[in-house]
Amino acid sequence: MTVTRALVHLGPVKTGTTALSRYFTLTNRSGTTPKSIVFPTGDLWFGEDGNIVRQRYEMEGLMSKAHRPPGNESDASLPGSDVDIALAKVSDALRATKLNSATAVFVVETGLPRFDPRHLNAVMRRHFDVVDYLFIARRQDKLVSSIIAQHMKMREKRWATLSPRWEMLKVPRLRDFAALDYAAQYRRWVDVVGADHVFVVPYDEDDHGSFGTIDRIFEFANLGVAPRVEGIEGLRIHPTFSTLGMKKMAWLKSITRVAWLWPPFRPRLTEAWTSRLFTYHNQAIDGLPDDDGTPFEPWTLSASDRRWVMRRFLTSNRTLRSMQSSHGASWDEWIRQVEENSR
Repeated sequence: MTVTRALVHLGPVKTGTTALSRYFTLTNRSGTTPKSIVFPTGDLWFGEDGNIVRQRYEMEGLMSKAHRPPGNESDASLPGSDVDIALAKVSDALRATKLNSATAVFVVETGLPRFDPRHLNAVMRRHFDVVDYLFIARRQDKLVSSIIAQHMKMREKRWATLSPRWEMLKVPRLRDFAALDYAAQYRRWVDVVGADHVFVVPYDEDDHGSFGTIDRIFEFANLGVAPRVEGIEGLRIHPTFSTLGMKKMAWLKSITRVAWLWPPFRPRLTEAWTSRLFTYHNQAIDGLPDDDGTPFEPWTLSASDRRWVMRRFLTSNRTLRSMQSSHGASWDEWIRQVEENSR
């Protein structure tokens, strides 16, 4: 009898979750996904298909009530709901492999604090014999930079700045930053599901845009060897705008705070926003220079802001490292980079 296992990758945001979803979508399409792994797509997951298949939108229905996005069914966690039926189909697919054990991978692609560990674990254990959780510990300065860049691309009436010191101290605090205290998040999940069911993967910035992170996830989560597939290495899925582009988008947001209050201005603001967003996105994808000829250079935090962010989480990062008893070499290199970038 097959032991069914669910591996739920919870994020945080900007830790390669979209790339992992694309990776498994491509291996499914090419028929190279290991027989012991099921990444639910097509008829096995709400009929969803495409270049990047995500379980995020349906899994968000299992968030705690306070964080559940509008539009998710309120009873998604109840027996007989669409999500419950889909999870049962995935579990049946694992048993159909007739292997000793098989794993279903779910990439939720959202911040850890948005889920209640007890609630999510209870729903998953209804269908799977073993439920494990995984998140990526990426340097917080890189994550804060990516999160700010993502906020800058969002709707024109949402106010955002380029200052991490201001963005991280806003009230109410933006949820995306709440997941970056890794030691606290690790304790939160371990206290509910046990240390044997929580995998933390140290992210190496040198692996960005390569198979490195995927290989490490396979290794830490005991998934075997990751097959190679075209369309992963060098791919820029969520590019950061140029420094000039980010500054111009921030300027547009600053005037939008006031101008959006007058309806006659809204069509013009929307047009300007859409045009700028399209232009800077394409420039970032292709690495093109700015209109004034400045070579493309993705926006990032200043050296002082980077150090400020890393010092803010240094104690938490050291604590997280002390909690990890395996893969010592990888963790030692990770904490070395963390401490180096805190100075």
